[in-house]
Amino acid sequence: MRNRLKEILLKVKKKVFTGNLGNTLSTFKGTGLDFSEIKDYAIGDDVRSINWKSTAKGMGVKVNLFNEERELNIIIAFLVNGSINFGTKRFKQEVMAEVMGFLTYSALKNSDNLTTVFFDEQLEKLFKPTKKLGVLEDTLKYALEIDAVKKHVDYDKFCAFVNSSIKKKSLIFLIGDFYEDVDLSKISHKNEVYALIVRDRFEENPKFSGDISLVDPVSLDEDSMSLDKSSLAQYRKLLKEHDEELYAHFLTHKIRYGKIYTDDDVYLKISGILKG
Repeated sequence: MRNRLKEILLKVKKKVFTGNLGNTLSTFKGTGLDFSEIKDYAIGDDVRSINWKSTAKGMGVKVNLFNEERELNIIIAFLVNGSINFGTKRFKQEVMAEVMGFLTYSALKNSDNLTTVFFDEQLEKLFKPTKKLGVLEDTLKYALEIDAVKKHVDYDKFCAFVNSSIKKKSLIFLIGDFYEDVDLSKISHKNEVYALIVRDRFEENPKFSGDISLVDPVSLDEDSMSLDKSSLAQYRKLLKEHDEELYAHFLTHKIRYGKIYTDDDVYLKISGILKG
């Protein structure tokens, strides 16, 4: 576990430092204005910025000077489901941790306000808003060590948590495999939301047949069955329908999304998704 943590930390810091993921995140920065000072009016100044109270004192026309407010409020949500404890190349849980690591380090490098949430059917862990780099290792360690078996994500409760706890408009990244019924409409209308879907290619296109035993990672129920080409084709069809409904939901509610597989270059995939 310690070796995996060190590997991800080194990879994250090296690629974010030499790449442009931080710059990509900075394109989301708000355009709010923060008052700075009062100055004498000069040709070209916006007349809407005239401070009439100061001007009325007879010392010449005065205008308000503003600084652009550039700080982002970023929420990273690690969605804990029993099914993330799977992978043929790497476990999805580990890849999700790496995704979180890249986003975390990029946000902190930009001096953005970062909150990290681990959520299943309830709040598992909250790392309070911070700009300190120390949270990178703390959250990565938690992501790699959390036991996801027998857990599932309740999206209604997650949205309720966000709406009750996060008052400022935020950039929210959700990281999970999104196999459940998903409804994020209650948070997408006042936040900018990204859904980062982490999957293993084998899940979407299994290639085996014969008698097998399967264990549900949430209920731990075990089932024996015989698989053939017909049953695998039906499975792929149902999964495709699920994903098409998922993507339609995202598009309807202006949620940006992208898929990352366990054998992908995580940094390149995240960069591509954020750039659109």
